[in-house]
Amino acid sequence: MTGAPHTITARIGDDLPRIDVIALANTRRIMHAERHNDGTRMPLFIPTASWARLLERHCTGEETADQPRLAPSRVMDGLERALGRIMTEIVRHDAAHDEPLRPAYGVTSDLFEEGEAPVDIRMVVDQNTGVACMLAGPPSDIAALGLDKASDIPA
Repeated sequence: MTGAPHTITARIGDDLPRIDVIALANTRRIMHAERHNDGTRMPLFIPTASWARLLERHCTGEETADQPRLAPSRVMDGLERALGRIMTEIVRHDAAHDEPLRPAYGVTSDLFEEGEAPVDIRMVVDQNTGVACMLAGPPSDIAALGLDKASDIPA
């Protein structure tokens, strides 16, 4: 397998929720989960609470041989790669079945918690810009965003 990038085209479904992604970011309820996006993929976001737990898990506390302390930039690099792989698998699966992206997916990963744990993936469209985005995090953090209730999302 080579490291050469390749494009997998995703179809955006009409049923993706239109939310104010920018307002969620400006009120610090979500944050970019990437440092490098050349515009060829959807922007990636996670709940800010998930980022705080990642920093606590990987950057603070006592260092052990099994759990070295990392700089936040290293955690961000790993997060970006992991979410990129998850998104690629979702898009690859749906494209192979000629299906548009769905609003919600569930995967298991050790990304946010020790061992395999559920991760909710939400595909949304920013209501102001029309840009499709991916939100990912533990189910409780995603639920706290109120994505299923438009009235809970800041305008």
